[in-house]
Amino acid sequence: MIQKLRITKKFIDRVILVVVASVVANVIVLAIARPMFNAPDTFSPFFYSSVIELTAAGVIAAAAVFIVMGLVFRKRDRKKDFFWVAIAALIVSFIPDLLMPFSADTDNQGATWPIVAVLMLLHVIPAALVILGFDTGIEDTTVEQV
Repeated sequence: MIQKLRITKKFIDRVILVVVASVVANVIVLAIARPMFNAPDTFSPFFYSSVIELTAAGVIAAAAVFIVMGLVFRKRDRKKDFFWVAIAALIVSFIPDLLMPFSADTDNQGATWPIVAVLMLLHVIPAALVILGFDTGIEDTTVEQV
């Protein structure tokens, strides 16, 4: 039996909405945090381009995981499964941030604990929007078997 994958327009629209909302929220947090914590101009994790690209990539990756989970866990509670996968991914994403103050990498010089907390917040915001955005109306937005 060949399974065909069809992704609904509603799901694509929802992914776009979550990408835009996540990017806008993270840019606002970054605009507030950069002067507040006096981050060095050479601190690449605080570059707007880095935050925008990585935020969008993370949300799109989450959408891909959501689609795959829709295929793999068809009979299970996908909302609950996706929630826990997203939480696990969020926790793992904190590891590089927590190691940043100990790094000898010149790009990470200036990483103080308040800056690390802001970087972690930049992970939490999209994760929350992904969980909420992909969870609402999940039955209408998941992949369909044709």
